[in-house]
Amino acid sequence: MAPLAGVLAAGNRAMAKTSEYTPATAALFDDLVPKYFAQDEFAVISGGADVGKAFAALPFDHLIFTGATAIGRHILHAAADNLTPVTLELGGKSPVILGASADIARATERVTLGKMMNAGQICLAPDYLLVPSANEAQVVDGIKAAASAMYPTLLANADYTSVVNDRHHQRLTDWIADARAKGATVEVVNPANEDFGAANSRKMPLHIVRDATDDMIVMQEEIFGPVLPIRRYDGIDDAIAQVNRRDRPLALYYFGTDDTERRRVMDRTISGGVTLDDVIFHVSMEDLPFGGSGPSGMGAYHGIDGFRTFSHARAVYEQSKLDVAKLAGLKPPYGAAAAKTIARMMGG
Repeated sequence: MAPLAGVLAAGNRAMAKTSEYTPATAALFDDLVPKYFAQDEFAVISGGADVGKAFAALPFDHLIFTGATAIGRHILHAAADNLTPVTLELGGKSPVILGASADIARATERVTLGKMMNAGQICLAPDYLLVPSANEAQVVDGIKAAASAMYPTLLANADYTSVVNDRHHQRLTDWIADARAKGATVEVVNPANEDFGAANSRKMPLHIVRDATDDMIVMQEEIFGPVLPIRRYDGIDDAIAQVNRRDRPLALYYFGTDDTERRRVMDRTISGGVTLDDVIFHVSMEDLPFGGSGPSGMGAYHGIDGFRTFSHARAVYEQSKLDVAKLAGLKPPYGAAAAKTIARMMGG
């Protein structure tokens, strides 16, 4: 709903297709929207994948999609048939680089907060953590301490949510098993030693995946859940190389006080946005454009950028009463005036 402010501010009418994975939220919008908007101002459409496919094929003036990269490709194909301009807010594997100068206690607390918010089901959630080899154990201890302080219990804790559905819970479970089978050490942060297997719940504690390697699914796909792979690096150029051999992420996060190193990370990586010494929070700055790059999305919105994205800057020129074409020598037969105009335009 956030881009809707820019959509309406730019003078548009709008239609929105809600997610079939969140039926309660969709039902709420079905109830609320007609109370405040006429049907031809803002209409909400509910339904499954077949409805989404038909929706994306409509000849809109502009189409914006928020969701997974794989679905974004289908949206782009559907829009192409109508030459509809598209804004895609996707996701990807947003890395966190802890510089050697980072305050580990503060950094791990902020990363843990961002990772466990909505149980990791945020497009900007930290997806994997790059740490100096010498600091890995301290970083893991910091994450465990922060998670235990914020969520001393999980199953009955209203501050911590569940994985959205059974399919995604099973997906995450399978990915954790894949990491273990390929040599990872998985540390589960379960401060109260609760029995999640016996619970009739999709709540999942934070899983820290150490020794994560590229052949593990958790290092290949966007996680979108409370699973945090940790990778070591030796020197900041190694960390940068690890980021750059993957698709461009929606966000990149850097912690550290070394201005030269920070600048090097910013200059030698590409991402949709950046938050320094924290995670996620650049999305809340309405004066900053928000969007992805390549596989993490295209286009941007928020503030004036949203107004520009969701409107068309139509150029209008009104000719004066003077015969400008003749004065500029652009009306045949051509002669000295045309030569002077050409020379002036070429800087001669």
